[in-house]
Amino acid sequence: MSAFRRSLPLIAASSALAVVAVTAALTPRGVGASSNDAIAAATRTVADVRPLMAEQVSAQKASVSALAAAASSAAYAKAQAAAAAAAYRDSVAGRTAALRVSGVPCDVYASACVSLSRQEAWLMRGGRVVYGPVRVATGRAGLPTPTGNFRVFYKVVDGWSNTYDAPMPYSVYFYRGDAFHEDPVTVRSHGCIHLSLKNAQYFYRFLHYGDLVEVRW
Repeated sequence: MSAFRRSLPLIAASSALAVVAVTAALTPRGVGASSNDAIAAATRTVADVRPLMAEQVSAQKASVSALAAAASSAAYAKAQAAAAAAAYRDSVAGRTAALRVSGVPCDVYASACVSLSRQEAWLMRGGRVVYGPVRVATGRAGLPTPTGNFRVFYKVVDGWSNTYDAPMPYSVYFYRGDAFHEDPVTVRSHGCIHLSLKNAQYFYRFLHYGDLVEVRW
């Protein structure tokens, strides 16, 4: 509407010129000038000005319509881009990318995630971290913790290693004889994942049979 308002002075000026023309035509300008000739001249002047005024108004209205259409199109494109970004954030790929950015190397389906290179672990639900990272100690040289995707298949509070004749409190087994359990996180294991007592208890309560455990380098 601002463009249309700017045209009003031009329209008003055109109208004023028409009035002046009519006044001049009606004013005696010399011998032989009749009232009928003056009226006819004024009428022709007004008739000449009106198309110009109508054309100017039409052009200004078209300009305002074009600006409104452009603004509407830009708003629609912005809304579409926002919707697409939100859909990506909620998708598996988007949530996985968010995990990577936060330093979690696992997928959104994992319930427990372990990073061997960082010696850290997380607990997850619905693709979001709910606990961690916590410090862990994984397998030593020659007896590494295997990488891959595994499932929790056994849990026992008072676990015991027959192989090494040692206690494994709050054991959550995910691969053969390897489990999350309480043990010093300053000492590398024989393949298990050592947790502090507090964290071992939390992992034991949180993880259920069949939960996905992802171990990444």
